[in-house]
Amino acid sequence: MRVSLLAHDPQLESVTLPMLVGIAMAIEVEAVHRYEQLEQTMRRRGELETADALQRMLEEEREHVAAVAKRAEQLSVPVPDAGEFRWVLPAELETSWDAIAGSALLTPYRAFAIAVENEQRAFSFYSYLAAHAADRSVAIEAERLAAEELRHAAQVRRWRREAYHRERRRAELPAPGAVAPELLAAPEALRTYLAQRFATVAQEYRALSERLRGLGDAQSAELLDAFVAAHRAPVADGALASETSAVGEVIPASHDPVHLLVAAQKPLEALVEELESILSGAQDEAFACAERAATDAVGWMARLSLQIERRSAESAAGLPNAPPIAGGRA
Repeated sequence: MRVSLLAHDPQLESVTLPMLVGIAMAIEVEAVHRYEQLEQTMRRRGELETADALQRMLEEEREHVAAVAKRAEQLSVPVPDAGEFRWVLPAELETSWDAIAGSALLTPYRAFAIAVENEQRAFSFYSYLAAHAADRSVAIEAERLAAEELRHAAQVRRWRREAYHRERRRAELPAPGAVAPELLAAPEALRTYLAQRFATVAQEYRALSERLRGLGDAQSAELLDAFVAAHRAPVADGALASETSAVGEVIPASHDPVHLLVAAQKPLEALVEELESILSGAQDEAFACAERAATDAVGWMARLSLQIERRSAESAAGLPNAPPIAGGRA
C-alpha cells in the first residue's frame, strides 16, 4: 500500500472538514451507483452468480453511505449532497468499472478484484488528503477514512479469495493458454493455430445458433451463422470435434436469447484476450498475422455486443424479437 494507485496528483489543497465529508459521501454514493448498474446488467444477461456477488457489495456500500451520514452528524457537519463533490473524485474510480461493464468474462472473482483495487485507490486518495491537509482536524479525519478503506479492502479480499477457490474448483472458463514460442517464430504455424482457435469458437456457435433459431430468434442465429461461415475449420470435422466435445457445456439452460448471446460472447472475448497476449510477444509477419486476427475478432465481438444490447432493450420494453435483417447481419 506504499505505492499510490492514482495515476495523477489530485492537486487538492486546503480541504475543509465539510468538503472532506462531501468527498467521502461522493465516493460511497458513486460506488453504490456502479454496483447497482452492474448488478442489473449481469442479472439481465443471466450471469446470476456475478450479479449476486455485486449485490453483496452493493449492500456493503449502502452501509458505508449510512456510516458517512452518521459521521457527518457526529462532526456537526451538514450531510452533503454527493453530486456536488463528484468532480473531485479520481478518474480511476470510474474507469476501472467502465473497462469491464460489458464483459462476458466478469466473474465474481474479477468483480471482487476490481473492488479491492478501488478500495485501495480510495485509501491512496485519503492518504494524499491527510498528508496535504492544513487543518489538523481534517488530517485526522482523512487518516480515519483511509483506515476505513483498508478495512473495506480486507473484507472484499476475503470474498475475492472465496470466489477464487470456487471458480478454480469448477474451472468453468479456462484462462487462455500461453502460446508456444515456436508459433511466434513461425507465421504459417501461427496462422494455422489461430484458424483452429476461430474454428473452435465457430463449433460452439453452431450449437448456440440452433438453440436461438429454436427460440424464434432468427436474427441472432443468422449472426452466429455468418461467423461460422467465415471461419470454417481448417481441419477435418472429426479432428476438431475431439477438441470441442464439451460444446454443449457452454450453452446455458435458459430460454432467453440474451443469455445465449452472452454465452456466445464468452469464447470470443477469451480469444481476443489471447490475441492481445500474442501481439505483445510477436514481431514482423507473426505480428501482422495476429493483428489481422485481432481486428477480425474485435469486429465480430462488437457486432455481438450490439445484438446483446438490442435484445436486452427489447426484453426490457416487453417487445418481441425484431425481424431478421437481410444477409444475416445484425
